[in-house]
Amino acid sequence: MPQPERRRLGRLPAREPKLPSERDWERSTLLEPRAAPRRPALIGDGGGLPFPPSALEGTPAPLDPADPAVQALQAHLDGRDRTKRSSGPPWRRHPPPSPGPLAPAPASLAEWRLLARTGDEALFGRGQPPALVTMAVSRESRRNSWAYSGSSAGRPLRVTREGIRASSWRLDPTREPQPQDTELRLLVTEQTFSGGQRAHGRVLAPDLHLGADQVVLTLFVTPRPGYQAGSSNPETPVRVALPEPLGPRLLVDGALVRFPAAERPPDPAEDHPRPAGPPDAERG
Repeated sequence: MPQPERRRLGRLPAREPKLPSERDWERSTLLEPRAAPRRPALIGDGGGLPFPPSALEGTPAPLDPADPAVQALQAHLDGRDRTKRSSGPPWRRHPPPSPGPLAPAPASLAEWRLLARTGDEALFGRGQPPALVTMAVSRESRRNSWAYSGSSAGRPLRVTREGIRASSWRLDPTREPQPQDTELRLLVTEQTFSGGQRAHGRVLAPDLHLGADQVVLTLFVTPRPGYQAGSSNPETPVRVALPEPLGPRLLVDGALVRFPAAERPPDPAEDHPRPAGPPDAERG
């Protein structure tokens, strides 16, 4: 008898996203950008408050050990806040470790810096991108005390505007931009989960920086309210009206911010350069 064919284990190859039709492009939203500086005002890794790029520059200023937010950071680094987050009846909770002669010394705060702060939240950072570690603490209103609320390490830094992190985009692969173009066709991928829904009607006016050699476009999408399933987001077609012809300038997605070196400030225009014009006009 013929043996049944064995199926190979593993994931099926991802399907190529279906590209919009010409009718889809005609019905897509036409966005009017607003002028923006080349250097973003705020950036963030999604793990806490957004912060200015200048917060990562220079030597960290010493943290005040009497500051309740700093004390919450120190307690988490030392592991002294673990008993506060334990749950269950008191007789099942583990007692806090007793400090003995071999107890570890408190973790050093010398490498940590304050990145951003409000009345109820604070974000601290250690190191530099792409190895930046951030730790957030917040004030609990019921206890009127500060406690650890989350951390992240090595996550991409995105431009942030009015609390919304920038979403990435790509050019319509069926139409190469030309120097005389004053309208661009873009496919936007929303940065936050949206339950597998497109971002129609939620794409905000993009930030636009017109430079001598580059045109930097940064797009933002208003998140959907409530809980959203963690499925991949489909691309949303949008059109962007330029105030002047594109010319020979490079078209740049400004969503992600790179730090080529610790001494240099972040420059969104260095991320994902896209040349305008035919393929033979590409620059290295």
